[in-house]
Amino acid sequence: MKFKLSRQKINKNLNKLFCKKIRQNKIYVPRITRKNLNEITTIVGKIRKAGLPKHLVIKKLKGNLGRGIFLHPEAKPIQKGAAIAPYSGTVFVFPQNQDDSAEYTFSLISDLHLTRKEQLVWDPHRRYHPRRLYSIDLDAQKKGNFTRFVNHSKNPNVEAVLVRIPANSIGVMSVSFELIYIAKKVIWPGEQLLVCYEGEDNSYWGALNIKPFPMTPKTFQLNSFLKIATKVSF
Repeated sequence: MKFKLSRQKINKNLNKLFCKKIRQNKIYVPRITRKNLNEITTIVGKIRKAGLPKHLVIKKLKGNLGRGIFLHPEAKPIQKGAAIAPYSGTVFVFPQNQDDSAEYTFSLISDLHLTRKEQLVWDPHRRYHPRRLYSIDLDAQKKGNFTRFVNHSKNPNVEAVLVRIPANSIGVMSVSFELIYIAKKVIWPGEQLLVCYEGEDNSYWGALNIKPFPMTPKTFQLNSFLKIATKVSF
């Protein structure tokens, strides 16, 4: 599989900026649980080795819906609260008044003001404006892992959770923030993994000028022959 970036790519200076802004804006980033940390350790190794873990299947959906990620029909159910994988990609600072494709992008923090010095570092080609708003985004357009193929649903079985990973004894690099996909409910064999792309402002699909297809975990299912069974017509 082409996309085998197990965890996010971020430089130290941007990590410092993130830490500063969450303190200034009083944003709470919870510590990852020990259970989820152990699960992440296992899945990160599988991503580095093969890209797509064996208990998951990637399939092309019908029509123009692209690809989707399914739990293998012979796999064990993924229990509620289990860590599925980090959503990996490149972390960067982005001016909110500038158009972007946003197709594989999560906004980790939004509505940030940068100082003159900070803007000179992160947005050097624009004239300084103290009221310009920025976000810190995570983009999997060019670099990522299988999580970039998890499709959208208003009724998802997966949720994206921002956590911090402290220093630990099991070999996972500590970071101030990481976006992790967690099972929102039990995911049964053959079901498609689905996450809600929209934030509280419901701006994702509007920015792309797209009306999303109304999928649920049972709209498309994988049978024992690894063929997609569907309840909808195209």
